[in-house]
Amino acid sequence: MNTPVQPETGLQQGTLTWFKVASLGVAIAISGNFSGWNYGLGIGGLGGMFAAALAMALLFFCLTQCVAETAAALANEVGFDGYTRAALGPSGGYMCGMAVAIALAVGAGLALSFIEAYASASMGFGGWELKAGIMIIVIALQLRGARDAVALTMVTGAVAVAVLTALCLFAAPTFRISNWMVGGPGVANAFFPHGVTGAVQCIPYALFLFLGVEQAAHAASEMKDMTTSLPKALITAIGIAAVIGISVLLLATGSAGVARLSPSNDPLLTVVGSQPASPAAAVMTKIIGLGALFSLIATFFSLIYAGSRQFYHLSRAGDLPRWIALTNRRHAPASALALVALIGMVAAAFPPDAVMVVFIFLISVSHLLLIVSFIRLRRARPELVRPFEAIGGEPMAWLAGVLSCSVMASCYGLQTTALSWTIAALVTLFVYFRLVKLPQLSSRDNIGTS
Repeated sequence: MNTPVQPETGLQQGTLTWFKVASLGVAIAISGNFSGWNYGLGIGGLGGMFAAALAMALLFFCLTQCVAETAAALANEVGFDGYTRAALGPSGGYMCGMAVAIALAVGAGLALSFIEAYASASMGFGGWELKAGIMIIVIALQLRGARDAVALTMVTGAVAVAVLTALCLFAAPTFRISNWMVGGPGVANAFFPHGVTGAVQCIPYALFLFLGVEQAAHAASEMKDMTTSLPKALITAIGIAAVIGISVLLLATGSAGVARLSPSNDPLLTVVGSQPASPAAAVMTKIIGLGALFSLIATFFSLIYAGSRQFYHLSRAGDLPRWIALTNRRHAPASALALVALIGMVAAAFPPDAVMVVFIFLISVSHLLLIVSFIRLRRARPELVRPFEAIGGEPMAWLAGVLSCSVMASCYGLQTTALSWTIAALVTLFVYFRLVKLPQLSSRDNIGTS
């Protein structure tokens, strides 16, 4: 039986099933299939992108295995900060929690910019009025509680999955292996034109096919039977995201061709446009447009949800002011939602390309800390009861750590200035925590035990 929570003090527990949480993870990641990934084709060709996509699918499989085992073993801890705090101490928990919370809020702003750009281009209206209106509506819906928030996310995510499935079925009859090849000066019909170097440079674009799927773990404290349901949810989510992402990559490129697809801002519409004689082309154009909007809304919804929960957990741990953990009568973290909305609106004011790389980098910092925590717990606390054990154990975690470091290195090469400022901000937060916040927490704990 779930322990009841009091109004304005806790989240709504025992609300979410494993299927709902898996759907949440897919909804966060799926928008990357609609745009962005195709730019990697111009760098590494289909071979480079395919290799990078497999590497990123492996990274997220390994990462979700680490998170699932850690969450099941530390059932009394919640949030990524809780897992890293148990393994690495208060400073590790604080840095992981802040990195992922800020990243999710920044990602929400990025998704908002994409929604506004799509609406402006396809419907003729946009601007800050639209951004503010969408933010207000989504926050109002999320204030209704976890059940309603995740249910709406499931609907929009399901529409996006259906649209991508329809796109794959449309592209399959016109698929040609020759379209996977790229030519040019000194390059003749090459599948892997730039070898390993090209594949490495494709990593940030391939990552977009899966990015965020692990954030479904933020719903752990609101799940039924979390220790068994969360591992099932995360495995299902990464499996679905991997099948959809790699299918879109291979079939879309095989239909439209590398040369036509790589520079496109709307790669799926480019696939449809490459087959003008198809009787389904006109209908598919409308379906893809609708699916892009639903996908972005699903991702935006999911990022707001996950980001608010991470800020909530940080506040409950004492790392942030206590008012951030206040909930309304429907047990939604109202103050944390307001904070995510504020950061998201600020992020929406900056160029999306720079915001995207900052978002990926911050998420990767949290990934690395989670992986280190998994390894640390395995070695330092072998007595922990582990209802779920990660496939591959420590070797799998080390592989994930290497892949995560490669992501951060690739991001830094793309946006050196923006990430230099980001790293400086993270160092400042760490110094502040060590010199100011940590002594306060230690003093509080001493008082509580005296």
